[in-house]
Amino acid sequence: MKRMLPAWLLVFLAAHGLPGTVRASGSPTVWEMTPYRIRVLLAMASEPELTPHLREQVEARVMERAEKAVGASWDLSVGVPPLELGVKMISSLSRLPMDDLPETLVESDSDKLLLVAVRVTDGGFQVEARDYDLHARLTGSPLVRDVRQRELLPDEVFQAVLSAFAPLARVEKVDDKQVTLRQRAASLPPIDPSIVFATPGDIYRSVRRYNDRDGKLKKLMPIEWTFLVVEQVNEAELACQMYTGLRSPLTGRSRGHDERLAMLVRPTGGSTELELHSRILGGDVKSVRPMAGYAVYAHPVDSTKTDLIGRTDGDGKLIVHADFNPLRILLVKHGGEPLARLPMMPGLEPRMQVDIPDDDDRLLAEGIINGFQERFVDVIARRQVLMTQIRARLEDNKAAEAKSMLEELRTFKRQEDYINEVRVQKQRAVSPDKRIQRKIDKLFDDTEQVIIRFLNPAEVEKIESEVSAKTRGS
Repeated sequence: MKRMLPAWLLVFLAAHGLPGTVRASGSPTVWEMTPYRIRVLLAMASEPELTPHLREQVEARVMERAEKAVGASWDLSVGVPPLELGVKMISSLSRLPMDDLPETLVESDSDKLLLVAVRVTDGGFQVEARDYDLHARLTGSPLVRDVRQRELLPDEVFQAVLSAFAPLARVEKVDDKQVTLRQRAASLPPIDPSIVFATPGDIYRSVRRYNDRDGKLKKLMPIEWTFLVVEQVNEAELACQMYTGLRSPLTGRSRGHDERLAMLVRPTGGSTELELHSRILGGDVKSVRPMAGYAVYAHPVDSTKTDLIGRTDGDGKLIVHADFNPLRILLVKHGGEPLARLPMMPGLEPRMQVDIPDDDDRLLAEGIINGFQERFVDVIARRQVLMTQIRARLEDNKAAEAKSMLEELRTFKRQEDYINEVRVQKQRAVSPDKRIQRKIDKLFDDTEQVIIRFLNPAEVEKIESEVSAKTRGS
């Protein structure tokens, strides 16, 4: 295992820079020159082909390649996992969450656990690797490599470790949707120039970590439905565009023991089960119910053209499949009303839940308003036709016919009748969700304004005066 740089040396380097390294804007920080403490745990299936000697070869090769290709940015060791964990690793790393790791490993001094499983397949061997970041408490995307020849396993295991490694960064600056990240160990570049840990198009997800006075984890707050897409790499800094379904998720500066972190995630293919349910109202969990029949649309981040991908079933669930766009923006609608905007990388998580407003009450109110508006438009049209015909009769000196038509016009409901009808329906349209109630109230208030605008009683009074004057003249 390579030795960790002493604290005094890190402080010196932060102040004076490293020979042969390019500085980012300002002097490099300790964060940029702190190596990753990586613990690789290698589990090999109990198969005749996977001998103890082969394990020794793999471990030695991983250590050698890490030192010669990556260099100072990795402080790496390779070991054997605890027996129970090894069995789970051989079964599947993609179904092994952080919560299933032994507490002694999670609470260790390592920054990362890189778990590697080697299995025997019909076509040869399979290597699966996954990054478990212990500082951010985030898991990376599982990576699988198929190997045909046994002799290639040592190098292929290293390549799996290298590919599964997920760099960590700190949120340096947030300006609306523009986010600047600062990479850890960025001032310790890999020895092999072909190894690049950050490129435009990379996607990061973020988390907020709160530490106690000793730097130990006190609280962790994952920032869901938020992704940072790298647009430009400027030495240690990454200029990113933020896509989020939340309101200002990264606002506020990191102070004291508060860290805003981001870790690279890679598309895995596969699918994610999206589950929609209503929000808890008044602290009553019984108010939660599945949102069935809600339409879900999607579009890539570089386009606004949306496609319907499906509707939620009776349990409020919908399978979202990955496509050639790794990051997609989901739009949840009900009755044409947008309710949620959710950035998602399908396949990154097996299932995701989101609480949205119970929109059924608004949709019911919208149906009432639509029915009312159809009747109202018909009345306005017939009323206008009748008023035109009355004036035509007056021009033809047919005052008696005009007066008869005026009596028919007076049978139409008055403005105040329609306003009262709308207000009665408004009192009945009640939602326990205050945000939905505001939308319902606006529907009825807007309709009342339409009535006031298009059903002016002064128009009838004017035509009554015209008929009266014509009748007296006759």
